[in-house]
Amino acid sequence: MDITRYSFEEFVVFLFDRDVPSESEIATSGERVRRWYYCTNAVFDLHRLSCHYVRLFSESARLLSMFSNPQLELGFSGIVSGCSFSMKKLIWNADLAFAYRERVVRSMFCLFRDFFSIEPLGYMANMWWDGLCYEWEMGRRDRFNGGEDSLMQDVMFETMAKILSINSMECRLAALHGLSHLHHPATPQLLKQYTSIFPSLERRCDEYSAEEAAWRERVKVWRSRKRN
Repeated sequence: MDITRYSFEEFVVFLFDRDVPSESEIATSGERVRRWYYCTNAVFDLHRLSCHYVRLFSESARLLSMFSNPQLELGFSGIVSGCSFSMKKLIWNADLAFAYRERVVRSMFCLFRDFFSIEPLGYMANMWWDGLCYEWEMGRRDRFNGGEDSLMQDVMFETMAKILSINSMECRLAALHGLSHLHHPATPQLLKQYTSIFPSLERRCDEYSAEEAAWRERVKVWRSRKRN
């Protein structure tokens, strides 16, 4: 499909106006029948696509009245998938200037404030950052590399730190979950400050802090072995 000249409205329809397969269809054809986006070879303009995603996240509240929850869940799963036109692919595409990709990530604050705080779509909100941050968890991205590995980590950290200010437990837990996989060096201090503001989440923050410390020890061992 050539979505190069799609207007924003057409792009929204492209993502969300889909027939959601029934349980019987999934049982017959397999889980992959859900994932139309992996079977769609889309042609697009990178800059236009990034602008559509920024507007989509910034105006996400309107989606609540436009589509059913199953349609929304299916569309958002495509956005964070590894398909060709996904947001996940877009933010690492070096053919697009970093400033545009940064805008996409920062606009996700609006997605959490205006959409996920109202409708988390099951586990969608909580797992949103998981796939994005796992690049650092698995060592495919490393702050020591500098460049975009460091720059994008900073952008995601700042965005999730901002999401922690949203008056929504779903949003706060999603941000904490993402931070636990991002491994930004300022995370321990942020969690310390956060627990002083929201004592009710002290236990959860302590768990993430312990996981962070254990991860850093594993990384030290791994880097030592790599050098030797």
